[in-house]
Amino acid sequence: MELLTVGARARAARLSPKALRLYDEPGLLRPVEVDPVRGYRRYTPGQLERARLVLWLRRLVLEPAPARAAEEVARYWERVRAETEARRELAALLVDHLSGERDDMTGR
Repeated sequence: MELLTVGARARAARLSPKALRLYDEPGLLRPVEVDPVRGYRRYTPGQLERARLVLWLRRLVLEPAPARAAEEVARYWERVRAETEARRELAALLVDHLSGERDDMTGR
């Protein structure tokens, strides 16, 4: 039987190697073999289904609902928009000052 390395299994299951190690601790995704010297973990191809199930359960529990995700994106975009507007105002002030149209940097 061909065993998969943690990296190969992570790619196949769409989980990071770190996640696989974390899920090993409570016994969710235990490797069938661990190299006693190097600590390399190996998995059977049949264990992929369980890894995918863990991934889907994690998404159901941890990912926000679409409405909440939309709110988060809207808040993020508002911050970006406000920061961009502040930079635009500063750039206009600098252009006016450097071009001699404004004597001071007060914005008046």
